[in-house]
Amino acid sequence: MGFLELYLIYQYGPDFEPDWLPLQSSPLASLFTVVSKETMNQALQGWTRPLIQQLGLPPLGCLHKIPTAYRTCAHKTDCPFFDKSSCFPTAKKLPNCFQPSGVEDSAARQLGYDVVALWREGVFVIVVQENPT
Repeated sequence: MGFLELYLIYQYGPDFEPDWLPLQSSPLASLFTVVSKETMNQALQGWTRPLIQQLGLPPLGCLHKIPTAYRTCAHKTDCPFFDKSSCFPTAKKLPNCFQPSGVEDSAARQLGYDVVALWREGVFVIVVQENPT
């Protein structure tokens, strides 16, 4: 497969790490690949086969699987720059002010944009399940 870019979100027990917690209940989070801490540690040490087998959807596939209710911008009614031809996740020129609709919390909307931006750049977003000690 060559080189892969990964963005790791750690899950401690039932919750994501604090910075990503607002997005955990969003349907966007259901599109993340989930792997165990052991699988990620093996990949970081050079044995990548178990990680590659668990990757799931590629980033472009995740963009296309975003539920319809989350594909428009949350600010479409009050944004002077809203353009229905460019304010959705798969648009060629997505503006950096995009925030997915259907997400109530403003922090979660910003994280939603961050995830969309990562997927657009070809980055796999992976949740690493880590058991608390």
